[in-house]
Amino acid sequence: MIAKIIVKCIIYNKRLNRFLLIKRCENDDIGADTWENAGGNIESGETPKEAAKREVREETGITDIRIGNIAYAAILHHEIPDLLIVYLCETDEEDIRLSFEHSSFVWADEQMCRSLLPAEIIGDFEKNNVFDILSGGISAPTAYQGDKYD
Repeated sequence: MIAKIIVKCIIYNKRLNRFLLIKRCENDDIGADTWENAGGNIESGETPKEAAKREVREETGITDIRIGNIAYAAILHHEIPDLLIVYLCETDEEDIRLSFEHSSFVWADEQMCRSLLPAEIIGDFEKNNVFDILSGGISAPTAYQGDKYD
């Protein structure tokens, strides 16, 4: 099977006890005006973690990011399927500099995530216990041998 590989990052800020959500521009070809996690396609020669760091930097301006373990993987069924690799990440940065692809950002608690994110993402968060980070039920991403972007 041929699939396109996409990385996404659930970015957690421990001091805020919030996840970063970003909103795609209203004229975007894919997912216009919807909320999501930072991420995108892996470029030729990149590892998934390298792609995650690059995408976070390009889409949010965050350079101090610790990429943790994979939170979950999923297949998105399109003409050519997408293999989605979703990492748990942590940053101490709060100021975001959005790329041209995005129009807004928010540091969201669980309730806000549930109201903004699409049902499919919420389902994946629930199935994989992602919200447990906010309640202290599981360790923050730094416990997962994360890397720091230089």
